[in-house]
Amino acid sequence: MSSFISLSGLNAAQADLTTTSNNIANVNTTGFRSSRTEFSDMFTRSPYVTSRTASGSGVRVQNIRQSFTQGAVAQTAETLDLTLQGQGFFTVSDAVQNGNVSYTRAGAFGVDAEGYMVNAGGGFLQSYPTNADGSVNDQLSLQRVQVSPTYGDAVQTSAVDLAVSLQFGADGAGAQDAVPPSNAFDPSDETTYAAMAPINVLNDEAEPVPANVFFIRTVDPTAGTPTTTYEMRMVIDDEVMTSPTGSVVFDEEGNPSAPFTPMTFTGTNWTMDLDMTDSTMHDEAFRVDSSAHNGERPRGLSGLEVGDDGLIWASYAGDLGIALGQLAIANFPNVQGLKNLGDASYSPTNDSGDVVYGVAGSDGLGNIESGALELSNVDLTSELVDLITAQRNYQASAKALETSASMAQTIMNIRA
Repeated sequence: MSSFISLSGLNAAQADLTTTSNNIANVNTTGFRSSRTEFSDMFTRSPYVTSRTASGSGVRVQNIRQSFTQGAVAQTAETLDLTLQGQGFFTVSDAVQNGNVSYTRAGAFGVDAEGYMVNAGGGFLQSYPTNADGSVNDQLSLQRVQVSPTYGDAVQTSAVDLAVSLQFGADGAGAQDAVPPSNAFDPSDETTYAAMAPINVLNDEAEPVPANVFFIRTVDPTAGTPTTTYEMRMVIDDEVMTSPTGSVVFDEEGNPSAPFTPMTFTGTNWTMDLDMTDSTMHDEAFRVDSSAHNGERPRGLSGLEVGDDGLIWASYAGDLGIALGQLAIANFPNVQGLKNLGDASYSPTNDSGDVVYGVAGSDGLGNIESGALELSNVDLTSELVDLITAQRNYQASAKALETSASMAQTIMNIRA
């Protein structure tokens, strides 16, 4: 009987060594919770034996209890490194089976190729869906957090504002061979136009396409009519476009002879309004003074921040923040009942009770700190002391087993 008691002591000491070794091995694991081994004695006896003369039957491991005390916080300056200061867990859905949810204190998150916030294992961080202003629009469902690299829709260019300064005199005709030119307009033939101004134009996918406005001098000033006239053509992506009002007239001082009005150029694939309001003539070489258009690209991500309440805000091209979601923080009636899944993650059990979701900073849940990580809560000094204690317990149980075996051998020798 004493041999079995000593063997139970060896097994218990071995379990203690295993738990302590695991704590030491994970001293640098983000979000790791340390454990301790809890023992209970075994006592078996017959109901007809007085308890005053009965001894115990050894020891057994009753529980491996984890400590959910707050670990130290390390600053990282990475926006998506998150720490919970207080109670609660981040909610993460499985990367393989979406909806298989686990809970963790390890807040090292990044984004995948599609912009979803994920942990190192590819699990998706979960949040409440929100409106752009940060108000939660559905507290009954959770969703993945996606950080889109752009915001807004592509807008195709439909109007251009162009201001140019054309040149007086013969030099203002450029390479044009005559006024008006001898040949029909051809954008590849410099003798058919006086000047050319490039403009910015975006297609329906916000991609730039080649576009130019060409100026054809058709009337030179005379003593009787001191005005200069230019007809215009617009060429977008090799398509020549015309306008029924596509001409401008300047007086002898270089000012419009009549207020310019927007001109509409049409073609097979494009329709474009052109406003030349601020254009003039002068004695210097042709130049483009300004050019603008109404096409828009989706705005690029310029900033990302996470509030202490778990609201994730994204800024696009300097605009005010747009809320992407509010982190769903989980808690349980009995965190000691959680099942350890590894990777500093847990799942609920009957012992833990049902999960309760909330937002950071409310209902007893901790606040979120961005740019920081919660380290392991292992106290290395304490673990080293426990390691020595477990080693001595193991040696003592081994000595007891050796003594029991020696006594049995002595009895065998007597019988022999």
